[in-house]
Amino acid sequence: MRSLKGTTKGCDIFREFQEGLLTLKVPITDICNITTDGASNMTGKKSGFLGLFNQNYPGNNVVFLHCVIHQDALCKSALNMKPVLDAVVKLVNTIRSRGRTHRQLRDFLQSVQSEYFDVLYYTKVRWLSAGCVFERVWKLKDDIVSFFHEETVFCGVQNVRRYRMAFGLCIFTDLLCHMNNLNVKMQGKYQFIDDIWAQLKAFKLKLNLFAGQLAKNDLSHFLRLNSIPLVNEEKLKNYEYGLKKLHFEFERRFQDFSAIQTELDIFTMPFNVNCEAVRSDLQLELIELQSNNHLKQSFLNMPKLEFYKSLSKVSFPNLISHAQKISAMFASSYICEQVFSTMNLRKNCFRSRLTEEHLASFHRISTSHFEPQYKELLKMKSQFHSSH
Repeated sequence: MRSLKGTTKGCDIFREFQEGLLTLKVPITDICNITTDGASNMTGKKSGFLGLFNQNYPGNNVVFLHCVIHQDALCKSALNMKPVLDAVVKLVNTIRSRGRTHRQLRDFLQSVQSEYFDVLYYTKVRWLSAGCVFERVWKLKDDIVSFFHEETVFCGVQNVRRYRMAFGLCIFTDLLCHMNNLNVKMQGKYQFIDDIWAQLKAFKLKLNLFAGQLAKNDLSHFLRLNSIPLVNEEKLKNYEYGLKKLHFEFERRFQDFSAIQTELDIFTMPFNVNCEAVRSDLQLELIELQSNNHLKQSFLNMPKLEFYKSLSKVSFPNLISHAQKISAMFASSYICEQVFSTMNLRKNCFRSRLTEEHLASFHRISTSHFEPQYKELLKMKSQFHSSH
């Protein structure tokens, strides 16, 4: 991890990247994948990091990917949910911006023993925010309406009534919950790129299923929408078209993963891949692998990494190298985001003497599983404090 002091242009990031390679003595040939958040200073083809990398290292085999979690969040722009989102956000902001009303609502929710005691603010930059806000409003809708009936002085009663059983609120709550489930599944440290890609492919198939079911007026996977008594079939057709647009957006944004589909298949299911469709340096090794029943059984009974570790380096050198490359790829920038969150907690106005060395130590402790050997550290100290 390197510190950027001043601007964060593509040239600044690339310079720190080169210095980091020199410091760690990592040859450029060992770099197999670079995953970015999609910012222009990273993906620019001329002055961005990607452009400068290709200019300085022509003919490289590095796979550039856009973080899947960021892209999943961006896919929501294909949904025309602005009118419903604005109404829900206006309701939440109106409640929470008025101190007296907010306190009374919380007391009311506690008195009726509601599942939740407050509504949530919407934050655009948070991946799960829209889905969580919609779901919370939906679960509290009856209690909110009851509260507004009692508090007749509140001017937002009509808005709540209007959106209490709103068709858009129901279907977007259902759909955003499905998308939030996908987002959560793709988070975490120890996930291989092929597993995350499998989750994305499964979700695209689910979108096709949802669109087909809406066309048949089947609401099996839209529980909230199915709970309202009257469903407008004309609106269902509009949302069916919206689901198709969302599916197209997923296809468009994840083309970089589709481009390495064959490479991922070799790593994920080497016994099922067509040997004629892979690179020539892997064909003979794959034929030998697929013909060995003992190895096929081992593949079924062992974790993927353990299986590739057990292969003979003499018989399968290229296949092992390919497995090392795929297992080293990152499908998302989740770990970086987690480190940034940790850094923001550590870098605050109360740490006036925090140095880069201290910050690096904090990051190492916070983001790793290393446990300090306290007993050994204490043995090295003859005097614990200068005043003792």
